[in-house]
Amino acid sequence: MAHFDAVDETTIVPYNSTTPMRFRLLPLCAVFFALPVFCQTDKPLQELSQEFWTWRATTQPFNTDDIPRIERPDGVKRSWSVQSVQDQRVKLLGFERRWKELEPATRTPAQQVDYKLVGSALARVRWELDWNRRWQRDPGFYIEQTLSPVQEVLAIPPPFTEAESEEIVSRLENIPSILDEARASLTEPVGPFANLAIDSLENVRPRLDVVKRDVMPLLVGDKAKAVFGPAIDKATAALEGYRAWLQQQMPSMRSPLSVGRDGYTFFLKNVALYPFTPEDLLQMARQEWARVVEYEQIEKNRNRNIPPLKTKATG
Repeated sequence: MAHFDAVDETTIVPYNSTTPMRFRLLPLCAVFFALPVFCQTDKPLQELSQEFWTWRATTQPFNTDDIPRIERPDGVKRSWSVQSVQDQRVKLLGFERRWKELEPATRTPAQQVDYKLVGSALARVRWELDWNRRWQRDPGFYIEQTLSPVQEVLAIPPPFTEAESEEIVSRLENIPSILDEARASLTEPVGPFANLAIDSLENVRPRLDVVKRDVMPLLVGDKAKAVFGPAIDKATAALEGYRAWLQQQMPSMRSPLSVGRDGYTFFLKNVALYPFTPEDLLQMARQEWARVVEYEQIEKNRNRNIPPLKTKATG
């Protein structure tokens, strides 16, 4: 729920054909005088941001949501081993240290906003690695890191280029190693998440057989065509093996489902940049619920003497 400070209505000049010219020019002058301020650059912060996003493009987890997708470099062998996560932590610590050293003192409002947004991006990585910890808790995470990369590149409308064909094969070849890492990295798997992962891999072989049959004719280049079939066969076997392993591990999965209040508070404050506590959000939700119920009752009362609408006949 946004909060807006009241504005003194005497400072607002309505614009119409009778407004004196000097008042009509006031908003325009304000914009031009503000431009030099908001166009100022913050080179150290820009350099940090550019370096961070270049690194992030090679490490950001894949997911099934189309909103946080970014342009990723081709030919990257991705890893979610315990060591690779630790390497990410070390790199993130360096970014966080540099970001804190750039804390604004005399920056413009626009530069302070940029600073906050870079901090939010850094905090999201911290949330992923140390608070939410899907790489350690959610078996479905590894399905997203294996199948989503392939789906993403297959979403490019054909005809594929030779480079795109080789990237499809590269991402397929990366699947078995990621699933091998999952067995070591999932030290706190959550049962309900595992159930979802198991269900999502049901009939994975016939589904990937369709991909194999339909994609093969679209590939370009002898290299990609030669290794595509074996790559998808190995990926299929690895996914089936991962599903069987999860089924075997299910009885021992006792980890809590929730990230807890502290984790949620960290996300609200540092990633979402919300000035509210979880309790604030609950109170706001109750208020909105009460408002909706009240409006519904008002509408029912207003229409109490009106006969119900008739359902239109079909066919």
